[in-house]
Amino acid sequence: MANDSTRAQWYLIQCKPRQEARAEENLRNQHFPCYCPFHTIEKIQHGRRVVTKQPLFPGYLFINLCKLTDNWHSIRSTRGVLRMVTFAGEPLAVADEIIENLRTRLASTDSKPLFEEGGKVTVTEGPFKDLDAVFCKTDGNERAIILLTMLHREHQVRVPLSQLKTTL
Repeated sequence: MANDSTRAQWYLIQCKPRQEARAEENLRNQHFPCYCPFHTIEKIQHGRRVVTKQPLFPGYLFINLCKLTDNWHSIRSTRGVLRMVTFAGEPLAVADEIIENLRTRLASTDSKPLFEEGGKVTVTEGPFKDLDAVFCKTDGNERAIILLTMLHREHQVRVPLSQLKTTL
């Protein structure tokens, strides 16, 4: 097996705030293999349901480097990069198994919806405030249909998604 100093290993880079994509692009332009794990989330933004990708570790990305053959000095001055994460002044290698495990898990997980059909929700605003209901389905990007029990009967009601929160 090759000596650890002659083979490439994964290391951790701290990026400037919200500049993970910029740092990754600039490092890749210098021919450094990088990995910035992203996951898909669904959230309510300005009253609308939005599906977006966000970094799994905000402010960090992984870089694959060889201690002997790669030029580490250019990394510090790369746009978007803040610093190399070190321990006792030395860059600490991240095990290959951790990177592979992250890739496998992120590839196998689909984005979880904000509200699941049949899930319990609570209305946070409006005339039905603080009432518990059952989520039926979304009605476009801004509204949802819920089952609300009133006067011992279930009623389908349309409410804005921004007025719902999940109940455990």
